[in-house]
Amino acid sequence: MPGPRLDGKVALITGAAGGIGAATAGRFASEGATVLLTDTREETLEAVARELGGRASWRAHDVTSERDWEGVAAWAADRHGRIDALVNNAGVFLAAPLAETTAEDFRRVIDINVTGVFLGMRTLAPMMAEAGGGSIINVSSVAGLTGGPYLTAYTASKWAVRGMTKTVAREYARAGVRVNSVHPGQIDTDMNTRQRERTPELIDKLIRGIPMRRIGTPEEVADAMVYLASEESLYTTGSELTVDGGTTA
Repeated sequence: MPGPRLDGKVALITGAAGGIGAATAGRFASEGATVLLTDTREETLEAVARELGGRASWRAHDVTSERDWEGVAAWAADRHGRIDALVNNAGVFLAAPLAETTAEDFRRVIDINVTGVFLGMRTLAPMMAEAGGGSIINVSSVAGLTGGPYLTAYTASKWAVRGMTKTVAREYARAGVRVNSVHPGQIDTDMNTRQRERTPELIDKLIRGIPMRRIGTPEEVADAMVYLASEESLYTTGSELTVDGGTTA
C-alpha cells in the first residue's frame, strides 16, 4: 500500500478558518503533512487547528500586509526550517452590478484577492527555491476563466491570479518551484451561503448552468490541492485545474 501522499511536507494555507481552506487543511493533515494555518478570524482558525491536533498550528494573518507575510515566513522557518507547499486561498467575493460597484469595493477585492497572492508568492517563492523546490497553489475561480454579469471586481481579481500564476511558474520553473492555479466553480461554503441569501436568483441561475446540476464540496476542491502539493505533480506547472462540475467544459 502506498504511504500518505504528503508525508513529511510542511504546508502553509491562508484563509484556513473555513470553507476550502479548512477542508484543505484537513486533507493535507490526513495525508501526512504538517499544516500552518492563517486567517484573520482567530477564534475560528484556532478551532480548526485544534481539531487537527499536533499536525496543525495557526497564526493571525492579514494577507494584504507585507509585514504580516514577513512574520509568517519567519514563523514557518523557526518552526520547520522550510515550506514545501503554499496554498494562497484567502479571498473575498463580491457580486454587484457594475454601476453599483464603488471604487472602494473594487480596490478591497483586488487588495485581498490579488495583492495577497502576489505578496505570498513574492515572500515564499525565493524561500522555496533556496530549499530546492516546492509547490505554490493559487486559488482562482471559474470567474478567472470566463466572464459573468455582476462580477466585475471579482472576475478582475481572479483573472489576475491566473495571469500571475503563469508568469511566476515560468520564472521559477528551473528552481523547482511549481506554481499552479485551481479554479473552483460553485462550492458549498459560507461565502456561497451568504451570497445565496443576498442574491438567490443569481446562484440558482448559476447552478442551472452546471452540467452536473449540483454545487461542489470543499473536500472535492481539497482533493485537487493534494495532487498539486504532492510529488505526483512534479511535471505540472503553470496549469489551470478546474473543479467546477463541467461548467467551463
